[in-house]
Amino acid sequence: MRSLLEAAGSTEYPGRGLAVGRDEDGVAFIAYWLTGRSAASQQRRLAVGEWEIVVEDVSGGARDDLRHYTAAVRAADWVVVGNGTQVSELASARRSGTDLQLALRDHAYEPDLPIRTPRIFATASTDGTGVVVGSARAVPGAEDLVQHPSLYLAQLPPATAVTVKTYVGDVADVVADGVPEVVSCQGSWQSVAGVWDVLEPSLRVALLVVPLNAPTFEPAILAF
Repeated sequence: MRSLLEAAGSTEYPGRGLAVGRDEDGVAFIAYWLTGRSAASQQRRLAVGEWEIVVEDVSGGARDDLRHYTAAVRAADWVVVGNGTQVSELASARRSGTDLQLALRDHAYEPDLPIRTPRIFATASTDGTGVVVGSARAVPGAEDLVQHPSLYLAQLPPATAVTVKTYVGDVADVVADGVPEVVSCQGSWQSVAGVWDVLEPSLRVALLVVPLNAPTFEPAILAF
């Protein structure tokens, strides 16, 4: 099993990535990070509220739902995080008691041909139980079709996380990913902010790490 830092830093251009895990002390956390190739993608920030985390434009330009969206939603005992408009829809499904592995099947990859960026997401209870991480991605070799790889863990052991990112490869050769991976996660939840240091400096935009044992998102660590 490789570490979260190794997984996050294994490719030059990961696009967007997320992780849900428990640190060595058993504290559950989520992490979300953005990288960008274009000027428009670089001009974003993560805005943290009590119950939502939003990816916002900082250029003053028009809203683009592929770049500006609610990235995380929480209730008292659960959280949903991801890279697009599916986050709000999956949060509504969770409120209604729907299985999010099934709800994910209502979603497809992003309409950004020819890349077909996967829509990634994770959900968990705030104690680190009931973890689901998955994506809606193009089928390799049959890209007009959609597949929904997902991973369910009833209980995350301490010092363990599940992570997923949108891309593998580099800036010149963007390759869709979206496959969940179980990784080790040493240290405290605060140490997960080290993901920032393994991202390519010219591409990184923002990173957030937040513990789930707090009543809101506001204790988040931000890097940008």
